[in-house]
Amino acid sequence: MSEPTRRRTMETLAVRAATGLPLAAGVLLVILFAPLWVLGLLIAAVAGLGMHEYTRMALPGPWNVPAVAGVALAGLVALAGLAGGSAALAALLLGLVALGLIIAIAGPELGLAWDDATRRCWGLVYVGGLFAGLVVLLGLPQGRALLIFSIFAVVAADVGAYFAGHMWGRHKLAPAISPGKTIEGVAGGALAAAVLGAVYALLWLPDTSVGAGFLLGLVLAVVSVGGDLLESALKRAAGVKDSGSILPGHGGVLDRVDGILVGGAAFLLLRMLLWP
Repeated sequence: MSEPTRRRTMETLAVRAATGLPLAAGVLLVILFAPLWVLGLLIAAVAGLGMHEYTRMALPGPWNVPAVAGVALAGLVALAGLAGGSAALAALLLGLVALGLIIAIAGPELGLAWDDATRRCWGLVYVGGLFAGLVVLLGLPQGRALLIFSIFAVVAADVGAYFAGHMWGRHKLAPAISPGKTIEGVAGGALAAAVLGAVYALLWLPDTSVGAGFLLGLVLAVVSVGGDLLESALKRAAGVKDSGSILPGHGGVLDRVDGILVGGAAFLLLRMLLWP
């Protein structure tokens, strides 16, 4: 690595750390101490921001009634997770019907409405539905510890993949979507998340064995890579580098939580299936 490239890399890491560390500390404190309804409202607000970013990527142009409705419905679907998984699912299904109807009435001409509805409704599932999964996860027994587990596992996978990829990365994972990702990096990230999962289970999840924590961390790491690649594909299709610019050095909300959203959904499913 040349000296200018090394300097740019260090500057980028410094900016990311200056934004990410205080943000991570704040998120951790809120998850630990805020009332559940406050957490639900905050997650719903972030879901609205995420849907705003998605809409700007998938359907650029002047904002209209369907665009505003999509943002509002994403937040409402996420908020419905406070009442449990069944309520979140019902809210999502009703939201899809409502959004489709709004597009048909107030959106583009009917010949274009199907494409518009497909993109917006997919965004409602992708953003509102996955954020609702995090709220439902919070409502489970030990929900705060479970949400922190899912976040820590995905962050460990990201950090492990970054350093393993830089040191040993040779084989590209999906060069057409994310040229920087390597198979070696993903393997290093998965190992980091698995070790963290085992330690976390030992210390803070009394109903989860060390081996189960190791496997859960491994699964979340692999699944989160899929979430990251999906968001990268959306950005490439839209011709943008980041989903937004709200977080200096990190991009937008979706850039930061893409893996957490999908990893959290996988963790929620596993907990509900294996820890009934």
